Amino acid sequence: MANTNQYDAGRNIQIDRQHRLSKLQEASQITWVNLSAYSAIMVAELIIGYLAQITVLIADGLNNLTGVCGAAILIIGLKMSKRPPDSNHVMGHWQYENIAALLSATIMFAVSIQIFVDGVFAVRRFLAGHTIRPNDWSLGVSIIAAMIIGILARFNKTKGIQLKNQALTASGQDLKSDAWTSFGTFLSIGGAYLGAQWLDGVATLIVGCLILHSSISIFRTTIMRLSEGFDPKDIQRYSETISAIPGVLGIEGIEPRWLGDQIVMKIGIYLDDDTDLKTAYAIGEKVEHNLMEKYDILDADVMSYPVSQKDNPHSAD
Repeated sequence: MANTNQYDAGRNIQIDRQHRLSKLQEASQITWVNLSAYSAIMVAELIIGYLAQITVLIADGLNNLTGVCGAAILIIGLKMSKRPPDSNHVMGHWQYENIAALLSATIMFAVSIQIFVDGVFAVRRFLAGHTIRPNDWSLGVSIIAAMIIGILARFNKTKGIQLKNQALTASGQDLKSDAWTSFGTFLSIGGAYLGAQWLDGVATLIVGCLILHSSISIFRTTIMRLSEGFDPKDIQRYSETISAIPGVLGIEGIEPRWLGDQIVMKIGIYLDDDTDLKTAYAIGEKVEHNLMEKYDILDADVMSYPVSQKDNPHSAD
C-alpha cells in the first residue's frame, strides 16, 4: 500500500520521488540523443542503400528504424512514468516504462522478420546472377554508423548502471547489437567491393537474426516484469537482509514486484509473541528502511505475525 505520509521509514517521500524523477529526466535526455543519432544514420543508410541496391545496407537502415521507433516509444514511456500517483494508479505510473520497452521489442521483432525475408531474396538474386556495385559512400556510412552507435552503446550502458535505469541498460545492449550489425554491414560491403558478392545476402540474414535475438531478449525481460516475475536470487538476498535485523525471528513471505524500474514488495515477518504494537511497528520500519538503503526499493508493506504461529499453515495469509 502506498504511504501517503511525508516520511516513509525515515525517508522523505517527496524528496525521494523528486530524485527518482530527476533520474528519469536524465534518462529521457539521453534517449533524445539516441533518437537523433538513429534518425541521421537511418536516413543516410536507406538513401545510399536504395541508390546502390545494397540489401545489407538497407537492412541495417531498417534495423536503425527500429532504433528510431524504440527511442521514440521509450521517450513517451519515460514521460508518462513521471506522472504523479492518482486515484487509478496509487503507486504512480512507473509501469509505462516496461510497456514502452515491450512495444519497442514488438517493432524490432516485426522488422527482423522483414529483414530475414529480404536476405532470402538477396541470396536468390545472387544465385540468379545479380551483382551489386558498392561504392565509397556505402562503405563510409556503414563504418561511421558502427562507430557512432558503438560510442552510444557504451554511454547508455554506463549511465544505465549509474542511474539504476533498466531502460537505459537495455538500450545500451540494443545499441551494442546494432553497432556489431553495422560493423558486419561494413565487412559485407567491403567483401562485395572486393568481389565476394554472396556476402550481401548472407550478411542480411545474419542482421535479421541479430535483431530477432535482441527483440526476444527484451521480450523476456519486460514480460517477466509485467507478469510480476522476480529473480529468486534477489529474493534470497532480501531475505538475508531482513533476517539480520534484531527482533525478526523468521520470514513468513516476501512478494516483490516491479513498477517500471522501481521495486515494491509485501513482507511478512515473525516476531516474539509478547512484542507490543509500538515495537512491532518500529521493527517493520527498520526492515523497510534497511531494504530502501541497501536495494533502493520504492516501497515495502511489512506485516508482523506471532512466532508461535510459524509452523501453522493456516495462521498467515
